[in-house]
Amino acid sequence: MSYEPGDKSVDPRVHFMAGMKDLLRFDKVRLVNILGSVQYGIAYTLAFFIAGIGINFIFPPFTTSYHSLSILFLLILLQSLVIIIVTFYIQKLIQSIPGFMSFFPQYFDYNKLLTQGFIPYGIDEYKGNMASNIILIGTQINLLKRVSHFTTEFSKTYL
Repeated sequence: MSYEPGDKSVDPRVHFMAGMKDLLRFDKVRLVNILGSVQYGIAYTLAFFIAGIGINFIFPPFTTSYHSLSILFLLILLQSLVIIIVTFYIQKLIQSIPGFMSFFPQYFDYNKLLTQGFIPYGIDEYKGNMASNIILIGTQINLLKRVSHFTTEFSKTYL
C-alpha cells in the first residue's frame, strides 16, 4: 500500500500526500475491498433483519401490566442477552462465507492481493455494522416499548 501511517511519517506533508495518494487510488485491491465490504454489509443487514424479527416474535408482546419493575427489568435483560448471543453467531456465520472474489481465482490471486493491502472479510468500519445494528434494534419493537415503560416507571418511583 502507498499509505504511510502518521506514526511513521516525520513530515506531516509527506503523511498528508501519502494519504491523499491512497485515498484516490483505484486498483484491483481497492475494488476487491469495496466489493467485499458491500457483500458482507448486505449479508449482515439481511441476517440481522431476519433474526431481529424472529427475536421480537419469540418474546411476549409488550403490556403495561407487569407485576413489578424487577420483572420488567428481567425481561429487558433476557431479551438483550438473546440479542447478544444471536449477534455473536450471526457474525460467525457471515464470516464463514467466502468472499465473492474467491470464486474467481483466475482473476484475483488471493496471496498477491494480501501483499498489496487486501483485507479479507471486508473492512469492519465499512461493512455497514452500524446500519445493521440499527435494523436489529429497530425490529425489537417490544423491547423498545419495555425500555421506555421501564424508564418512565423507574423515574416515577425512584427519582
